[in-house]
Formats: sequence, C-alpha cells, structure tokens
Amino acid sequence: MTAVTYPAVRVEGGLLPAGLVQRIGDGAAELPGADAASYGLQSGESVRRYANRSYAYLQDVWRDFARHRARSGDSTRLTRERWLLILLRELGYDPVEALPGGITVDEKPFPVSHRWDAVPVHLLGWGTDLDRRTAGMRGAAAAAPHSLMQQLLNRSEQHLWGVVANGQRLRLLRDSTSLVGVAYLEFDLEAIFEGDLFPDFVLLYRVAHATRLAARDAAAGPSSCLLEAWRTEGAKQGERALEQLRDGVEAALEILGTGFLDHPDNAALRQRIDATLSLEDYKRSLLRLVYRLLFWFVAEDRDALLDPAATPEARRCYDTYFSARRLRELALRRRHSGHGDLWESVRLVFRLLGEESGNPALGLPGIGGLYEPGPLDKPIAEASLSNTALLRAVEALAVLPARKGAGRQRVDFQHLGAEELGSVYESLLELRPRWDPAARRFHAERLAGNERKTTGSYYTPSSLVECLLDSALDPLLDEATALPTPEERIKALLDLTVCDPACGSGHFLIAAARRIAKRVAAEETDELEPAPDAVRSAMRRVVARCIYGVDVNEMAAELAKVSLWLEAMEPGRPLGYLDANIRVGNSLLGVTPKLLKDGISDAAFTALTGDDKKVATALKRQNADELGGQDTLFHVSGFDVANTALANAAKEIVYAKPPTSLADVHVQARRAKALEEDRKPAKLIADAWCAAFVQPKTQETRLSAITQQVLERLAKGEATLEMHRAESLVDELSQQYRFFHWHIEFPHIFRVPEYGPVNEATGWQGGFSCVLGNPPWERVKLQEQEFFASREPEIANAKNAAARKKAIAALAASDEPAKQTLYAEWIAALHEADGFSHLLRSSGRYPLTGKGDINTYSVFTETARVILHPRGQLGIIVPTGIATDATTQDFFKDLVVTKSLVSLYDFENEDRIFPNVHNQFRFALFTIGGRQRQVERISLVFRVRQANQIGPRAYSLVPDEITLLNPNTGTCPAFLSRRDAEITLGIYRRVPVLWREGAPDGNPWGLSLMSMFHMANDSGLFRTAGDLADKAWQVDGNVLIRDDELMLPLYEAKMAHHFDHRYSTYDGATQEQLNKGTLPRFDDAAHADPTHLPVPRYWVAEAEVNSRLAGRSWRHRWLFGWRKIARAVDERTLVPFIVPMSGVGDSAFVATANRSASGVVANLSSFVADYVLRQKVSGANLNYFLIKQLPVLLPERYDESAPWAPEGGSLDGWITARVLELTYTAYDLAPYARDLGYDGPPFGWDPGRRGLLRAELDAAYFHLYGVDRDDVDYIMGTFKVVRQKDEASHGEYRTKRLILERYDAMAAAVRRGASYVTPLDPPPSGGFEGVKA
Repeated sequence: MTAVTYPAVRVEGGLLPAGLVQRIGDGAAELPGADAASYGLQSGESVRRYANRSYAYLQDVWRDFARHRARSGDSTRLTRERWLLILLRELGYDPVEALPGGITVDEKPFPVSHRWDAVPVHLLGWGTDLDRRTAGMRGAAAAAPHSLMQQLLNRSEQHLWGVVANGQRLRLLRDSTSLVGVAYLEFDLEAIFEGDLFPDFVLLYRVAHATRLAARDAAAGPSSCLLEAWRTEGAKQGERALEQLRDGVEAALEILGTGFLDHPDNAALRQRIDATLSLEDYKRSLLRLVYRLLFWFVAEDRDALLDPAATPEARRCYDTYFSARRLRELALRRRHSGHGDLWESVRLVFRLLGEESGNPALGLPGIGGLYEPGPLDKPIAEASLSNTALLRAVEALAVLPARKGAGRQRVDFQHLGAEELGSVYESLLELRPRWDPAARRFHAERLAGNERKTTGSYYTPSSLVECLLDSALDPLLDEATALPTPEERIKALLDLTVCDPACGSGHFLIAAARRIAKRVAAEETDELEPAPDAVRSAMRRVVARCIYGVDVNEMAAELAKVSLWLEAMEPGRPLGYLDANIRVGNSLLGVTPKLLKDGISDAAFTALTGDDKKVATALKRQNADELGGQDTLFHVSGFDVANTALANAAKEIVYAKPPTSLADVHVQARRAKALEEDRKPAKLIADAWCAAFVQPKTQETRLSAITQQVLERLAKGEATLEMHRAESLVDELSQQYRFFHWHIEFPHIFRVPEYGPVNEATGWQGGFSCVLGNPPWERVKLQEQEFFASREPEIANAKNAAARKKAIAALAASDEPAKQTLYAEWIAALHEADGFSHLLRSSGRYPLTGKGDINTYSVFTETARVILHPRGQLGIIVPTGIATDATTQDFFKDLVVTKSLVSLYDFENEDRIFPNVHNQFRFALFTIGGRQRQVERISLVFRVRQANQIGPRAYSLVPDEITLLNPNTGTCPAFLSRRDAEITLGIYRRVPVLWREGAPDGNPWGLSLMSMFHMANDSGLFRTAGDLADKAWQVDGNVLIRDDELMLPLYEAKMAHHFDHRYSTYDGATQEQLNKGTLPRFDDAAHADPTHLPVPRYWVAEAEVNSRLAGRSWRHRWLFGWRKIARAVDERTLVPFIVPMSGVGDSAFVATANRSASGVVANLSSFVADYVLRQKVSGANLNYFLIKQLPVLLPERYDESAPWAPEGGSLDGWITARVLELTYTAYDLAPYARDLGYDGPPFGWDPGRRGLLRAELDAAYFHLYGVDRDDVDYIMGTFKVVRQKDEASHGEYRTKRLILERYDAMAAAVRRGASYVTPLDPPPSGGFEGVKA
C-alpha cells in the first residue's frame, strides 16, 4: 500500500506488497529474518555494510563485463560467466548448478539453465527479451523466458520461487497458481550500476539473497523460506494499511464536506443544504470527488495519465504546476493557506480530462469517464474550497499515519486496485451524513441500520473470489480455448459475458476480466504467461465487451466503473463507455416477458401495511374482470413485448471497436442516449406491472390505481389526464423501488424475438455466460429494533416484543407531532418493506425461493440462475443455508433433480474471513451449471476455514445419493469426508427415514410436531414468580395451584437433556449466567432427591397449554421433544427429552405420537442418530425437516426380538426397561411411568449405572443400524467435546470404551445365538420390560 521509492525496482502484481518491499529495503528490524545472522553473518554485523562491500566489488565486475561486451558481443556465455554467476555468488547462491538438460516436470521438459537448491535459475544472454520468444535461443525459443519459468513453477510441487535474468534485469518469480496475471519483483541491474543506485542494490541484496529462498524446514520445503514469511507479513501489513486507507477516505470526506460548507463564498450551498439539497446527495457529490482524486493519483503514478505523444515541455509544465504529485508533496509539507488556487487548478485538470480536446500544452488527453460532468457534480460544481481544506483532504487520502519506528508513509497508488477500492466502498456505505450548522461541521457517522445495512454488502476477500472463479469461470475459458484456431478461440473468449447482479465495487468483475484478458493475450501472443502489456491491451476489449454489473446503489455502480477503468486504462486512450454495461437498479424487482404476457395477476392486489382491505378486494375483482383473452406469447392484449430493435441498438454500442478518442466515446454515449429514449415505452409498461403490486390501495388512491386495463392503455400511449396520473405514480414507485427488467436493460443478452423458441419460464432467449457475486445476506422483513435504534432507542430497547409493539402503537395515539411523524414514517417503511416482500412472494419471479422468511441471498441466487445462459455457469457466495434450509429446499432440490449443481464449498467463519459476520456463521462457494449442462458428480466440502483447504478435503456425490439422504427436501448433507458419506449412505440404505412426506404410510409413528410457545410473540401469556406472589397460589413441586387453576412451568430447552428433565434450573442463577444464556445445573446430590424439581423463569396457564395441544389426540400428562438450538460442533447435537406436562418455549420442539414414545426417544438419543444428524446440520436450528429425514427404526421392528436376545422378549421391552430407569427419576414424571405400566417409585440417580444403561442403548442402536465396529469406533471419535469432557473427568474416553464393550458383548451374543447378559445388577428397571404407552 505504501509507495516504493526505488527507481530501479519494479513491483508487478501481488507478489510482494510494495509497502513491504519498502520496509525490507529500510532494514525494518521487526520483520522476520531481518537480522544479520539470518544472512549468514555474525550477530551484530551490518547487512548494509556487507552489501556495500559486495556493491563496490560488483561495480568493478560490471565495468569489466561492459568492456568484454564491447569487444566480444553480447553472448549468453559471456553474460553468465562474466556477470550473472558472479552477481549470484555475491548474493549467496554458491554453487549454482548448470542444467544442460533443464528440469522435467510430469514428463514435460523446461530448458532452464541453472538451479540453486530448490530454486530454478534461468540465465540468458545480454538484453534477451524476457517477455517474448527469441528464435534460435535455447531457453527462449519455445516460450518467453518469463513464461517458461512461470509455467515450471506453476506445474512443479518441488519449486516455489525462481530467478530469471538477462544481464540487464533480474526477476524474482513465484508459483502463481493462486494469483491472476503476471506477478514478479524486477531489479534493473543496468540502472543500478550505471546510475550508481546503491539503495536499490541494498534492496536487491536484502530481498533476493539466497538465504531468503532457502528452506528453513526440510519437511515443509520451499514454503518455509523467509520470502514466504515476508509474504504473510505483507498480507497483514496490507490489511492494516487498508484500515488506515479507509480511515483516510472517511476523514477526507469530512474535511471536504466541512471545507465546502464552511467557506465564506459558499453561502448559496449552505442555503441549499437547508432547503433543496439532501445531505445524502451532498455526500454522493463528495464521494464522486474522492473517486476522481483517487483515480487521478493512481493514473498518474502508473504513468498512464499523460498522452504518450506529449512533448517534454508539456510534461514539465504539468508536473511543475498541475500534477497530483505536486499536490501530494504540498500536502505532505503542509503548505496550507486560505487561498483557493489549488482547488481551481484541480478543477481545471478535471475539466480538461473531461473535454474531447484535453490540453496538449499540458500533455493531458481527454479521457472522459468519471471526469465527464454529471448530476452528482452539481452540488459543488461552482463551490469554493480553501487550499487548507484541499491539502488536508489530500493528506488524509495519500499519507498513512506514522508507523512505529518510521515516519509517515505515502500510499502506493501505483498498485491500488479493485481490492482496496472495494474495501473502501464497504466502509463508505456505513457512513451517514450530518451537518452541524452552528459549528459549521460536516460529519460522516457510522450508525446501525443505515445505507450499508440496506445494501447488505460484504466486501469479499480475493482468496474467495479466485476460488469461485476456478469453479465457475475457468471451465468456460477452457472450453473457449479448446477450439481449433486462435481466431476462433479469441472470438469465443470475447463472446463470453460475465455479470454480477449486486456488483458493489466490481471486485468479481475485475477478477473475471483479468482471467479472460490473460487468456486472450495468451492466444494473441502464443505465450501461456503473456507479458503485462499484452494483458493490458486485451483488458480494454474484455471490459468493453464481456463485463456487466448491476447495483441498487448508484455510487457503488460508479465505483465499479472506476475500478474497471483503472484496470483497462491505457496511456493516451479515453476511458471506455461503460454505462451500457454497468446499470443501476434493484436486480431483484422486475418483470419478465412471460409474466408481462400473463398480465397483472390478482395476487398483486393484496392489502399491505397502511392499505384499505376493502379497496384492495375491490381492485382485485376489477382486475379479474379486466384480465382477459391473451394473444400470442409475445403480445399482451395487443402490445408488443419483443425487444429486437433494442437488442440491435445495445449490441451496436457494446460491440463497438474500443474508442481511440473521447469523441468516439461520445458517439457511443449519444447512441446510448437514443437507446434510453427507445427503452422508455417498454420500461413504463414493465414498471407499471411491478407498481401494481406495491401501489397504495386506499380510498384516496382508488381512482388512480394500476390495473390490467390501465396497463393496456399505457401501452397504447393514451394521452389523458388519467394516464398522466398513472405515469406519475409509476415513475414515483419506480424511483422508490428501482425496478429493473433484465430484457430491457440488457436487451442484446436477453432477446425477446417476435417469433421463435424462447425459455418458457422467462419468455426470452440467451442469458449471461457466467454470473458471479456475493449478494446481500439480509432479511427482507423490516426489523422493529433496527428501525427504531437511531430514531427512538427506548422502543428499540423494550424488554420484549409485546412491550415494543405497545410502545409503537402509543406513537399513533400521541398528541406530539414528532411522535405522530415517527409513526407515519414507520408505517411508510412497513409498506415499502411489505411491497418488496410482496413482489418477491407473489409476482411469480421466484417460484422456488419466494417463500417463508425470505433472505435476499436466496432470491439473488434464483435470479442469478434465471439470467444464466443455458450453457453457462454461475458462481455465488451465499450462506450455506441455500443448500440445507427448509425455506430454500425447493430450489436446491431442483438443482439436484436437474443435475445442475456443480460444487458447494462450505466455510466456517472462524478465521473471520468476513470480519463483520459472526464467527460461527457458515457460508458457501456455490457453483451451478446452466440447464443444458448436465453434472454427473457434485464436488463438495464442508467446514473449511480457508480456500486452500478445499482441495485436500473435497469429495463428490451423485445426485441420487443426495435424494436418498434427504428424500423430502433434496437438501444437501454436510459431510466432512467421503468416509462420513459412505457410513451415512449405508445407514440410509438399511433404515428408512422417520417421516417420508407424500408417501402412503410415510409417517409410521403417527407423529405431529409443533412449537408450543413463541418466547417473543406469546410473552404476554407468561408470568414470573413475582407476578404470582400475591395471588394466593399454592406451590406443588414447580406447579402453582389456585382453586381449579394450574400454572405450569414453562420449560426452556436448556432445562432438559437426554433422559433428564432436571438438567438445569433458574433457581440460584446469577446475572452473569443469565447474560450468557446458561443456568445452574443439578448436581448428583440434587438429582438423587426425587422431589427436587427445576424452577422455571416463567409459568403459563394450563388452559393455554391444553389449547396448544387440542386436536392432537394427546391424552398423556407428559411431553416429549428435542432442543431446537444446537450445532454440529457442540457436545451433542440432537438432544431429545421427556418432561412432565408443561409449557415449552420455542427453543425446543414438541412432538406427539400414536405409538410408544420410548422407542423414538431412545432412537433419537443415540449417538448414531446424532452422528447422522451432524452430517446435515449447517446452522444452529434443528428444524422439522431435519428430524423428519433422520433414519429411524420402524415401529414394527420393536415388536420383534432383539438380535442379541432372540428369546428374551420384544425389542420394545428391552429398550423400554432402560429408557424407563433413565427417565423416571422424580415424582413429577409418574404419569409417564404409569403409561408404561410401572407403578413403583422413581429410580435412583446412580451416575455409574446410568452410564452403562446409556452405553447399552447406544451399542444396541449401532447394531440395529448395521454399523460395523470400525465405523462405531470412528463415529465415536467424531464427538470431540464428549471425549474432552470424559478425559477431564475420568482420564479416558470412558463413553466410547463403554459403548464398544457393550457392542462387542452384543456381537458375541449374536454370533453364539445366545442372549446378551447385562452387567447391571439389578437389571434395568429391576427387570421390568414395560408395555406400549
């Protein structure tokens, strides 16, 4: 991030961050390996002094080599022997081994000349072109020397770093399979020794010394070298610098915002802020100025700003008086003043860059792009700014804070790319502008629930982006480059189209463009590793033709264009026209030709918050009457939805030759403006269709409502006052919701012909070749706490949902205007959120994901699939719930059934890849093929933390195996390894699922599942001990009685566990425990008292409990269920329980059954069932669909004998005896014992005996599931927390030992045909074997 100040050093790509190179050159003592000893010197010696000694010697060698060249010519042998080998010896490479046969990797020869240790070294003759082939020269004829070395490093696992040198230049290269594009560190040897650049030689000595490349750990190999350690340090330094850059941009915004508003000449601007100019628009204007400044800095530092044809005089004039470099120097020296001449010079430069003629006298070409005047410029277009404010802002942007032990650092704008810009973008969206007129201060504050939240954007690390491109884009590139001729291959590459439907700063688009451009350049140069100039040339065409993006935030779209312009910038060339490629709108809200053809559905007229239900019903009837005889697929009651003319016009713009002048760009812009006019009629109809769903439906708006007839009249262009009102309403709603219609915005991608085949679901042909992105992960439902957090904190912080709703209702009844206004804002926000949700659910756009509690990531994923070409590929980063959750099960099942799923790579966020996302959150890299790409095997991996862990842990499944594992939902299992998959698949082939939906007798246990009480929504029904203290309630255990009324305890999941309804209690709970969500647990002594019962937090009326159970034919005075909240990494994931009749909170599910519950409870309590569930859980909620699809024994199996007790009665009796003793430990569960036929007292609490009882049950179910002993051993090894607790308490993994011992004893009984003999005395439940309850 910090700039390199070494003229003979070139940092290309991301090999080593420039700021780190600077620190290495400075000899930063805090860097690993910076000490003298690591260079092979004595401790305390000076690396710089030794470098000086070598430099003095090498200067003589250089002069001698120059004399020999003058006499003998520039031969390879002379360059090696008289110069390069001597140089390498001084750098510690001694001896360097000559390689007459080169190096062979996988039977492919690489004719490199030398090797030192594991470092290939390729030494060539003086001045040999490193980036192009040289005919007839060994090591340069078949491939360019740089390309040759890069291919070797990429292919070989034994070689990580390499050296290429031609006498003039020396390059350090590294295996670049994790990089995109060329990356190296180059030293200009000729400049160093001819120009006497000793500091540059010191850097060469420090960074390229052999000790930097030597393996420090023989087992780890080359990856243990110091250069790798420095790369790791560089990444950390880059993160710190990014944080500082973000801080600098935010500071610059405040400085500029205050500077303009505080200037005495800007009274008109201050008045507009108070009247017609919103603070958000002012902030956007400031952001555009910051973008311009950053782009200016970057272009100048890359030597890409001035016209290559500029005269030396013009360059000197620009550098001396107008350059960004001069401005930054002044800022660094803090030459502040109240004058405004610097701002005027900046405005002049920006104006000249936006004019076709530029200014030849300053060497400035007209480049256009973000320097073209636009609406965002207007707020500050004529405003004044003092030198002080400008220089302070420039200093904030261009200078990082001082590092410990060093001075302030300049930002390395030469290497500032899309990654840094994207990171800055994420932080800028969090800022909310505020103007303090009294203090004349502009503030950009970070508040929850603002623009950052509504966009739901998360900046994506490059490692994830590149990994996703590997699976989604590379197969398309490989197909394109498999064509017979270079011309065909180049055309196929340039015909690819890549889109990010929520593009943000364009990170994915930049990465995709780099890959495509590198392939194009490789074809054009016939080099697998083309030179940077060739890639940059290709990039300009790729960005113009292949790259598309959409974002709901216009400043994000602007930044995406800035990122693309930076990447495709060529000196003297204008910035390409990208408005046709990067569009602004909500890519989720729109209509397809098919939906337009069907007309406005009755579903549009649902009453939203604030609507009049009677009016909505009347509109629905009216629309039904109007909706009639549809014509062909391409017409709705006579109006045409074909887009052929739009498509041809759009293609002419996008496929135009890259412009060579700003005048060419303006020709494209004029064509685009004409296209916008042509779009308007089609957009009006499409917007009106969407508006029908979200329009207000009240008595006041009744006559202007949009119905099918209005839609048709608008299509006919009817010019009446009524239609004018309708158009105004549509325009207002379109601006509010930002409707976006893919076939109108990108008509050349989504063609709607007059005749011919189209996609039946959408009504268009085509789509994008590749869709990429990391879309917002936000709930659509408006959250009360978020809305009121900054507006009325007391409401946001209400003790529960009921209190919050009451406080909101009080706003409406208040006499205070401010509260009435706040309530009106709340209702308007609810209506907008309801409208958003209503369009997603009811428009027909989202048949697979538009249901349940919608999260934007799921509908974005369905959108991405809809806009994908049938032969294309989609790569997206979304929560893992896309594959495992009930709300998205239809979508995922369709992927499996249609064989569209390519890969799913699941990540835990434990390494905080996304710093602002909870560390336990799970997300996935998700790759899908188009409907015409059949995928036979799906690549999967789960619970990795970094992208480099995917390869070693990936495995594959066929679609039918997913269907076997989850027949109801088709959702994805979450196996950690192929062995887990094989064990689980084997179980499912032997044991049916608990509840097969849609199948005859698919619910053999007669189960009915429910969530009894919602802790927030039902909070008004709950009573605390304090609420009941003075109302004559008598205590009976933990039940409260008053006359015929009963208040039953409200069980929460954390109060019960396996075979233990007395697991924990609120009695004696400390505030610290309550804050952590934990409770005091019953110890063995408390468990031993059968009258000692847990105290709940709340009680609930028995009548309310009975009402929840009504209609379920449940006549028992006890309940069974399981914890809802659990994770695959917890001690146990599936925690069933049996509790006395009580209320149960929503942290647990309750089940009723028409068969004995003992078998189900024992089965679900087993380790084997828990293990299977862990293969499916990705989040923390054990929803119904997960339990329903667990393998559970049929009821009939319990009527048979146990395999290990062929003559010992039924399996049910054997199981029940153990479940009864484990469960019935207190008198309040006597009804359960009686239902089993047992009339005795509770059983004693003996931890050792209980351990054996549970071991017998677990061993039994392992046998019943057909799991062999090795797999039992393996399964038990996966319960790491159980093992850790056992080892802490018993010094061994006791649970596993007991289960394996019982398993072996049962197996022995089965082999003998005899009955298993329990070691328990007395036997379980005293020999009682029970009856079915």
